[in-house]
Amino acid sequence: MSKDIIRENSHFLVNPNYKKMSDVYKNSSGGSTGEPLEFYQTKDQSNNGMGSYLYSMYLNKINIYESSVDLWGALRDMHEMKSTFSFKFFVKNSTVLNTFILSDDIIENYIQNLNKIRPKYIKAYVHSIYAIAKFINKNKIKINFTPVVQTTTGPLYPEIRTEIKKAFNDAHVYNFYGSREGSAIASEIYDLEGLFVFYNNVFVEILDDNDVPVDQGVEGNIVITTLNNFYMPLIRYKIGDRGIKGDDCEFGTLKLDNVTGRTLGVIHKRDKTRVDGQFFTSLFFNKDGIKNFQIIQKSMEVIEIKIVKSSKYSMLQLNEIVEKIENELGDVKIHIEFKDQINLTATGKIMYVYSELDV
Repeated sequence: MSKDIIRENSHFLVNPNYKKMSDVYKNSSGGSTGEPLEFYQTKDQSNNGMGSYLYSMYLNKINIYESSVDLWGALRDMHEMKSTFSFKFFVKNSTVLNTFILSDDIIENYIQNLNKIRPKYIKAYVHSIYAIAKFINKNKIKINFTPVVQTTTGPLYPEIRTEIKKAFNDAHVYNFYGSREGSAIASEIYDLEGLFVFYNNVFVEILDDNDVPVDQGVEGNIVITTLNNFYMPLIRYKIGDRGIKGDDCEFGTLKLDNVTGRTLGVIHKRDKTRVDGQFFTSLFFNKDGIKNFQIIQKSMEVIEIKIVKSSKYSMLQLNEIVEKIENELGDVKIHIEFKDQINLTATGKIMYVYSELDV
């Protein structure tokens, strides 16, 4: 199944005899690997996904009741350097530091926050904590605690892991792989290599471009089947990520040697502020007139946006997006190019947001 198949046939994919409609809710993908997708999920799927997520924390020696910090993002807090508070995070003993916008001043402020809070656990966008770790190491800043660090929303490359470990006193750093569609999919485990699939929550296959299973050690398309959604199960759904197939391990589940999809970069501003790629994808989120997009920073003055229109395209919708980008980036020229499709990279991915600047 593809995203297009689900969009065009969603009414055939739901169970008309499902008895617990009060437990059904609409959700949507974030669009980091393509056009956002709307679908229905159940509380059973949500609960099983959360259970798998908490189990992954346990396997990485995290006590969920100890202090934690989320290096996350929220549009409403784009330029706030203070932490975000809610009752939910108070109960969880957790603080959110918004990383949609990062500058040297913001990073320095966040480091002060981290040294004050001294969290036992940090959950972060991989590119956000990588930027913070590089700043710490470059400026030889002393970090007075050693957390467990969970990264997500991107590959945890060896050089990124090394940078984070160095910044945070040889911290244990692990990668967690999940999605809106499948919730918890796989996680690294303390002292073990690879990401272990949550076989109680999803069934995972790694297939080549002809939908044939790949051999161990070979990269292919990640295909998932959700196991706890009996209202709208996604069966053999090509999620848009790619991964390297590992072995069938002692836990009785498939192991991924790595997840290599979902590449989002940052856009640079003249004041040396960096705007997270998630900011741009969120602008296109749930825009029914735009089927796909790509944002390329050609220079400090020029942004190129490639658009694949849907049948519901409206200029008004695009103008609203462009206005928000201009408000954020300042005096830039935005070139719009309409395309029939967005070209893939050699590894089968779309670079949705990236900069050609070497800064």
